[in-house]
Parts: sequence; C-alpha cells; structure tokens
Amino acid sequence: MTTSLDLFSLEGKAVVVTGAGSGLGRAIAEAVAEAGASVVCAGRTDATGETAEALRAGGAEAFDLRADVTDEEAVAHLMDETVRRFGSLDVLFANAGSSDHYKRPDEASLEEWNDVISTNLTSVFLCVKHAARHMLRQGSGKIVPTASIWGEVGSGTIPVPGYAAAKGGVINLTRELALEYAPFGITVNALSPGYFATGIGSDKDVPAEVIDRLVAAAIESVPTHRIMDPAEIKGTAVYLASAASDAMNGHVLTVDLGCLAR
Repeated sequence: MTTSLDLFSLEGKAVVVTGAGSGLGRAIAEAVAEAGASVVCAGRTDATGETAEALRAGGAEAFDLRADVTDEEAVAHLMDETVRRFGSLDVLFANAGSSDHYKRPDEASLEEWNDVISTNLTSVFLCVKHAARHMLRQGSGKIVPTASIWGEVGSGTIPVPGYAAAKGGVINLTRELALEYAPFGITVNALSPGYFATGIGSDKDVPAEVIDRLVAAAIESVPTHRIMDPAEIKGTAVYLASAASDAMNGHVLTVDLGCLAR
C-alpha cells in the first residue's frame, strides 16, 4: 500500500536542474537526489561539476553538463542527453537565472534589459520547449520554473525592472503552459522564492553598497527579519517534483517567510 510518505519518493525519476552550480539550484539538486532521483546538473560554469561530484559522493546518480540556457542548441542537447543517459526526463527545474543591473529604465541600456530578460524568461521558454518534446512522448512530466516574489509584486527595495518583468512573465507563462500541457499528462507549477542567501548580484558588476542596501531592505521587509538559507527550499522542491503534487497545476508556490502576507 502506498503511504503518504511514499508520494515524495523520486526513485527511478530523471531530473534536470538548470543553474545547479550554486544557490537555490544546488539546493534543489541536492534535495531531489536525496529523494532518490537521478540528477542532471546543468550550468555554464565548473560549479555544476562540483555539485554533481558532491551528489555522487553521497551515493546519487548524477552528472553535469555545461549548458547556456539562452542558447537553444545547448538546451536541446541538454534534454536529449538526459534521455539518452537515463531513458526519460521526468522533471525539469528551469531554475537558471541572473540578477538585475539594479537600474531604473532611464538609467539602463537596452543591452542590459535584453540580458536580464533572456536569462530569466527566454531561457525558461527554451528549456520547456525541448523538455516537452520528450515529456509528450512519455505522456508524463513535471515542469517547475523558478519565479520570484518580485514577479508577484514590485520589489519596493531597489530598481529591478528587467528582473520583475521577466519573473512576472515566468508566472503567467506557468499558468499558460499548465493549460496547454495538462491534456498530455504534464503539470507546470512555479516555485516563487523570497529572500535567500544566494550571492545575488555576484554575476553583475554591481557596487557593494548597492547589494548592502538591497539586503538591508530585504531583511526589513521580512516579518521574521532574516534571509533564508538555500537549504530551506528543499522540501518545497521535492514536493513539486514528486507525486505528492500531482493534483497541482498552474500554481505559484511562494516560499518567502510571509513577505507577501503584508
């Protein structure tokens, strides 16, 4: 007899996690591996290899694959290689993303805008496009894009026009995809994080005082006045990847210590 705890098992499942080299991506990769999944750690840097090595050291089946999620050919190869190695692609965490340049539109360049939109929104489209090819053939699959509370409300802390627009796009794309793929046995639910200690801004040439101002404003806006550790996303990630969430579709699951309750 299947128990409620059995629903959270990912034994026999193949999971792709983009942006797995650090922060939430690494925590998600660890979580699904701990639940029994075979994990593909995808990203642009050697850090993804370090994540995969750590998972293998813990007894999980894992490999890393360099992939720029804004490059369609690289994304297609990522999904194809996952199926070639594991025989299926059961769960996609379209998690890779970047910070904003923390400038108002009148201060930012079109190049900076396009960079943020491409990395945080277009990348989700590309990952879904090529993961869905395999999931449609299987007749099953779970897609979990990473959104943000800044896609649900304005930041109120520091200018993030591109990031807020991209993450808002991810949220409504999630709802649209949920409707489109539901008849084929594929669910789509977004994970919407609040403030986590992920090295935000380290991918951009941003003055330290800007990041300090962001962190201080974030702590002030959280009811518990603290930044979360990436490990605190693990339970939610396993839930969305597992049979425990089979009845959920088109949902945005917010993990924010109550920020949006205000």
